[in-house]
Amino acid sequence: MSSRFLRQAGASVLALELGYLLLIQLAVVVFTPDTAEIDHTAPRGSGDVLLFLAADAAVALLLVWGAAVLGLGSFRDRGPRGGRVVALAGAAALQVFVVWAAASNALAREGGPDLVLNWVMVLLALVAFAGCGTGLRDEFGRPRLAS
Repeated sequence: MSSRFLRQAGASVLALELGYLLLIQLAVVVFTPDTAEIDHTAPRGSGDVLLFLAADAAVALLLVWGAAVLGLGSFRDRGPRGGRVVALAGAAALQVFVVWAAASNALAREGGPDLVLNWVMVLLALVAFAGCGTGLRDEFGRPRLAS
């Protein structure tokens, strides 16, 4: 496979993961009933919610940044190299987590559509990881211009 194909495929998978993340968050917000009044419990502390939203925003930013570095040539040529390396390394680390989570979830199941979905997630995360690795290789393989 060519370097360009892996970069484009990786960017596409990262964009797909961002869409999946946003869709799941929307589903949680819309379809989760508020049972605090029924259970006679106090409302949750806002600190937990803010921490969750901050982690979600950080993952979304990392996915967008990594997809932009991989997929957009104009974005790839601008900005400091360190920023591009951080984006690609962070996206690659996120893919390792996705592979681990989806594979462990798939191995815990005996069958059904969830099993297939988890293995597809593993496959796509490996494609994104390969794209991030290609991008990192390209970043470190580029000759530095003398200032």
